Amino acid sequence: MKKNLKKCFHSVLVLILCIGVSGCGAQWKKKFVRKRAPQEGPEQVFVYEPKDYRPEPNPVLYKRSFVFWKSWQEELINRLGENRAADVRGFEEVLKNLDEMKGCLKDQKAAELEMYRKKLYDFYKTYKEDDLDKPAAMHMQQDLDRLMLKMDKLFRFSRVEKDIKE
Repeated sequence: MKKNLKKCFHSVLVLILCIGVSGCGAQWKKKFVRKRAPQEGPEQVFVYEPKDYRPEPNPVLYKRSFVFWKSWQEELINRLGENRAADVRGFEEVLKNLDEMKGCLKDQKAAELEMYRKKLYDFYKTYKEDDLDKPAAMHMQQDLDRLMLKMDKLFRFSRVEKDIKE
């Protein structure tokens, strides 16, 4: 009796192993899995209506760009030389925000801002082309800090409020 039970068990085990190896298991699973019921009701149609977005007024855009510029500049100064890719990204963000600020200003003040932007771009080119050692990076940090203080003083919103385009 035990021998027959062992043989039967081994036969079933071999049969299961053969089915599993032959790849029929997926079809068996498909056969016993319940199919989803079809959804009733009409098919939903999504209609996207274009919305007319108004550009932000220049004072709001200038304030936001100024805050972003200042935070990127501070982060760049604090972390200069630690991670080259992050430093390059920081320079690019600083320059992008300065361009947005310049677009909000009248011509005379925009030209003044462009002068400072060119100085920052020169720092960016120097940093990107040269592999700075620790003392050179510290010197650049000091120069960037001085430049940021001047720019913060000259281009904060309270100082340029009358020079922003309408």
